[in-house]
Amino acid sequence: MKIKPHTYYKDYFDDIKEYNIVYTDDEWCYVLAYVRINQQIIVRPKNEVWWTIKSWQKEIDKDKNINKTLTEISKEDVFLELL
Repeated sequence: MKIKPHTYYKDYFDDIKEYNIVYTDDEWCYVLAYVRINQQIIVRPKNEVWWTIKSWQKEIDKDKNINKTLTEISKEDVFLELL
């Protein structure tokens, strides 16, 4: 999958049933929230940078065989997740 700017993603780890909700701007990726096993959703500070888009794309391309699902989600889906 090609990472796009100004987009929301759900970065889901199938084997451990955990995921991150990620937003990308022109250059940076931000984890807005994450869910860990047996925990409620944890919201992160808005200004906390996670990775650059380029470095995240490299990591995704490198780890294609890992038990992981990356899906694009809408702003509305993010809102519902954060309720």
